[in-house]
Order: sequence, then C-alpha cells, then structure tokens
Amino acid sequence: MRHVWSLLAGIVITPLAWFAVAYGQAVMFDAAQVGGTRPLWLGLALFAAVGLLLGLIGSLRVSPAGPLFVAAGYLGTTGLLIARPETAKQALPDLVQVGGTLVVPLSPVSTGVLGLIGAMLLIAVASLQRWRGWPRPDAAEQTWPEMLAPTAADRDENTLADRDTFNGFADLRTPAAASGVDAPSWSAPTKV
Repeated sequence: MRHVWSLLAGIVITPLAWFAVAYGQAVMFDAAQVGGTRPLWLGLALFAAVGLLLGLIGSLRVSPAGPLFVAAGYLGTTGLLIARPETAKQALPDLVQVGGTLVVPLSPVSTGVLGLIGAMLLIAVASLQRWRGWPRPDAAEQTWPEMLAPTAADRDENTLADRDTFNGFADLRTPAAASGVDAPSWSAPTKV
C-alpha cells in the first residue's frame, strides 16, 4: 500500500512542482528586469517550496515509486526536448498568464532545471533500502520496557542502579598487579 500512496503523491507533485518552477522562473525574470513589478523573494520562495516538497518525496523512506514517477517524467520530458525539440514544443502550451505574469511551461525543461531535479530524484530510487519493507520485530527480542522491568528473581529492586554490576576499576589492574608480584612478568633485553 505504501507504493500506491507514494505513486499518487508523485502523480500530484509532478505537475505542481513543474508549474511552480516555471512560475518562479517567470517571477525572477520579471524581478530582474528594469521596472519589474514582481519581488525577487517570491520567485525564491517558490523555488524553496519546490525544493522542500521534492526533498520530502525524495528523502522519506516511504516508497521509491513516487520519486521514480517524478524522475521519469522530468527526465523523459528533457530527453524528448533533446531528441525531438519540435514535438516537445508543440506538446506544451506556449504561454500561460497567471496574475499578470506570463509563465512559459517549457522554460524549466529548456533551462535544464527539470533534468537536474529528475537526476537528483534517481538517487532516491537507487537506494535499495527504500524498496524493502519495514523490518518486523522478532518475538524473542526484548523491548526496552521489558529490559528495564525487574526480573522474577529481584522483584524488590525497582531501579537500574540496584542491578548495576560496576565494581570500580578493580578489573583494570594488570596481571602482575592482580597476582601481587611487584616485578613485571617479562625481562628487559640485556646487552651482550
């Protein structure tokens, strides 16, 4: 079921992130122009939001199906633009006007931003641990509350300090010191 939810998230996030990148590029282009009306921070905020959204789908250990869908869509579109530029240009609308800003949906593809994002999301897909399910706990393995609870032999002891077996540094003595002999057990080499 985790693969289905991740795939659905990828299907929803792919066009939203694409449009947010295109809109952010249009806002930043307008802000860079003399007499531009859009603030630069708006474009940067859109890029940050896209980065956080795609970072979540790429880094959370839910399932690689969502990042795989997004990466395939972005890299496939970039590959289509490289292989058949006219087909890619005809498949996407030329301009979309949003709140007085002209947005070019092809701009994230032609600038290589979507190819970059798709390649980064392939790293999330390549992780073998994301394809595995969550580990099931062993029945014989004790949990923390069971390990901290007093055993049947020591029901009167309620703290870890009562069961502490540390006996100072007595165990750190050398074998010679432990035997009570003052001389070391080895002899230094002598000159011949």
